[in-house]
Amino acid sequence: MDAADHSAIQRLLHPRSIAVLGASDNPVKLSGRPIELMKRFGYTGRLLPINPKRTEVQGLRAYRDLDEVDGEIDLAMVMLPADKVVDGLRACAARGIPAAIVGAAGFAETGQRGEHLQRQLEAVVAETGIRVLGPNCLGMFSLRDRAMPTFTSAMDDCTELVDGPVAFVSQSGAFGTFIFSAAQNAGLGISHFLNTGNEADLSVAEVLGGLVETDGVEVLMAYLEGVHRGRELLEVARRAHELDKPILVVKVGRSEAGARAAQSHTASLAGEDAVFDGAARQHGIVRLDGQDQLLDTAQVFATGRRARGRRLSTLSLSGGAGVLMADVASEHGLQVQPWDEAWQQRMAAVIPPYGSPRNPIDLTATLISEPDLLRRSLEVAVQHPGTDMIAVLLGNADNASAQLIDAIEQAHRATDRPLVVVWTGGSGRPRKRLQELGIPCFTDPGRAAAALGELADFSLRGPLPAPQRPDDIDDQVVRAIVQDARDQGRTQLDEHESSRLIAAYGIPCAGAFPAATPDAAVAAARDLGGPVAVKLLSDRIAHKSDIGGVRLGLTDEADVRAAASDLLGIAREAGDPGARLLVQRMAAGGTELIVGLEHDPAFGPVVVVGFGGVLVDVLADSQVGVAPLDTAAAERLLLSLRGSRLFGEVRGKPPRDLAAAADAVARLSWLAHDLADDVAELDVNPLLLDEAGKGVVAVDCLAVLAPAR
Repeated sequence: MDAADHSAIQRLLHPRSIAVLGASDNPVKLSGRPIELMKRFGYTGRLLPINPKRTEVQGLRAYRDLDEVDGEIDLAMVMLPADKVVDGLRACAARGIPAAIVGAAGFAETGQRGEHLQRQLEAVVAETGIRVLGPNCLGMFSLRDRAMPTFTSAMDDCTELVDGPVAFVSQSGAFGTFIFSAAQNAGLGISHFLNTGNEADLSVAEVLGGLVETDGVEVLMAYLEGVHRGRELLEVARRAHELDKPILVVKVGRSEAGARAAQSHTASLAGEDAVFDGAARQHGIVRLDGQDQLLDTAQVFATGRRARGRRLSTLSLSGGAGVLMADVASEHGLQVQPWDEAWQQRMAAVIPPYGSPRNPIDLTATLISEPDLLRRSLEVAVQHPGTDMIAVLLGNADNASAQLIDAIEQAHRATDRPLVVVWTGGSGRPRKRLQELGIPCFTDPGRAAAALGELADFSLRGPLPAPQRPDDIDDQVVRAIVQDARDQGRTQLDEHESSRLIAAYGIPCAGAFPAATPDAAVAAARDLGGPVAVKLLSDRIAHKSDIGGVRLGLTDEADVRAAASDLLGIAREAGDPGARLLVQRMAAGGTELIVGLEHDPAFGPVVVVGFGGVLVDVLADSQVGVAPLDTAAAERLLLSLRGSRLFGEVRGKPPRDLAAAADAVARLSWLAHDLADDVAELDVNPLLLDEAGKGVVAVDCLAVLAPAR
């Protein structure tokens, strides 16, 4: 983001002066609501109604046009009909206004005429450099300075607004304000809310990029319905990672893997949602499943505390609640481990003799009549060296709430470790008070455990990928293979060309020779030695095995000759009389992986890993990473497979060579990156993974080029 764009977005987020084009004197009308809201909540900057027919709007001086206004204007709220918006934006740009919000609907979301209007709007942005939020958006509000260039009804019943360290960007207007209202009701302070609407110009990524640099914003939330500029989002994620500011995302529209028809397995495994999932995990974006989980997790992150480990200590007035918390905590990767004997004795000294000091710690119902018991036990818990996080489980304790809350607040101040409360039942007032004190409070142990699990995952995250291109790539061979296919007008490479392509990137391939005739196949088998496979070699037939185009484990020359004759006949029947044969040395058995690349519309080149061979369609166990990857990120990708236990020692079989597999994935990711404009899809299936120290070998490979530009 250049300096001008950064400045424009900052003035959008922190406007010192706001012009409202088309401002109405009627505070009920949509075009009058921004003025009414900013007056009601006490906007601290200059508020400038623009209305050519009035000299006053809602008690403020009105201006006939922007040229009448003295001084700089940071932001324009364009409340004009869709067919007047383009002229309004031109006037804003001519006046030197760096940013504008377009509230009107009637653009690309409505059909052909609206698409034409949106293209005109985009042209104004390109010509003038003005940055636009929208169109078809509710606008934004900044609680810090009470800037409310919005017409949302979410403020209708608000008397107070809770400011805080969380900023929220949503592609959906109405649902975004539902989440904002729920956050306010839960006492979660929101510094900014922005709705990006059609994203004709400003995207969620760019807005998040401005917010991540905003002092006082420590947690970023986003609601996405799609991703248009994925690489920009990942750059923002990298910056957020540096600043230790989590990005929490709910993305809807999960789709079935394989919904898109394609020639390669990779394309079917790398569905849009799988790509987003992999990109988010790889770059430290916390993906959540819905509104409640988003707000629960934001509540825990908003404290600014991080977990040093996964060890959770729970203190409860109910033994059953403690056991439930232990169960759900383990489901979210947390550890509720018994304390060692010395610390159990210290806890036993302050709780009733019929309680349990082990962890979960059972304070018993005595806590209701003796609330100071919580203070004493928490003093021990915050000193316990084997505790990374603390959960206090209470319920139906309104009568003792003042002392209980005081004990929790003291403990919270006495430690920098995450501390949460689960308070079930009662009036709800204790929960509200705890939230006002900045102490996360839940009604359900499962929701508390899920939020703490996300916090632990984020706190203990590894470094982001820092890939270095291998220095042994044979670029000359790569260019020659691609250019030869281009010269012949082909987009599909045959298996031999595809294998040479990945071999040029340092990925080991099984030894093989092409052969045009049965005699040549026999000679190739003799040169290779040992058992061989004979395959059809065609740039027209993508999946040879589907038509019986593969013969395996051949040792006798007569068998090789017969197989070669049969396969050439099959090729002629399949419509490829020019097909050749590939004679390949049989590779030793091993764990079969599929490794491939695909080009995602939002994120560009991506790599896909999974368990391969015939199992690729059965297990559908795959993960996606955005190219390029370093070997550490590639290894994490492999270990995130559901079947990753197969890489270790299983039933007496030695561990697999995970390091070699990670190296192959990283190298393929560089191929994806370097040839992003040339290679549309590529499958290595299978990549055979031998035992530790013995490497990997690609047995079959298929590459498809993108159409020539």
